[in-house]
Amino acid sequence: MIPDQPKRHKIISILNPVTLMTAAILTVGLVLISLVILFFGRNPTTGASTIPETTLIPAPTLTPRVIDPTRTPTPTPTSIFFLPEGVIGIGIYVQVTGTDGAGLRMRAEPGLGAAINFSAMDSEVFLVIDGPVTLDGHTWWHLEAPYDRNRNGWSSANFLSPIKEDID
Repeated sequence: MIPDQPKRHKIISILNPVTLMTAAILTVGLVLISLVILFFGRNPTTGASTIPETTLIPAPTLTPRVIDPTRTPTPTPTSIFFLPEGVIGIGIYVQVTGTDGAGLRMRAEPGLGAAINFSAMDSEVFLVIDGPVTLDGHTWWHLEAPYDRNRNGWSSANFLSPIKEDID
């Protein structure tokens, strides 16, 4: 009697090549399926992004400034009045002089503390539309550019020269 022989057949039958090949194919298949699920089965929106996202912030835009309408000139009297030559007065054209290239500050109101509207350059011509006002040791005239009614302001007479008008 040989009692060990049936046990030996059982061990050999488990290690038979077909069983080993089937086990190897199943193992490789499970590994491949796991890799596919690992790399392709993830939802990119749920995980943290590895690529930094750039957020564009729009640049500030210029806010349009409302320009107040200019003064309506008062009607001139019907009588003709001529100022002596070399005198500044309403209706006279003046030229900016003596600023040594620094420009003449055109202010919103008469006075050294008033806001500056813009700077007028030497030789620039303006029409006198109001004044005079004496304040802060200066005589102030309200001037307006003949080519742009929005270009106006108060300036000191110290830097203005009347333009000689030829009357034929």
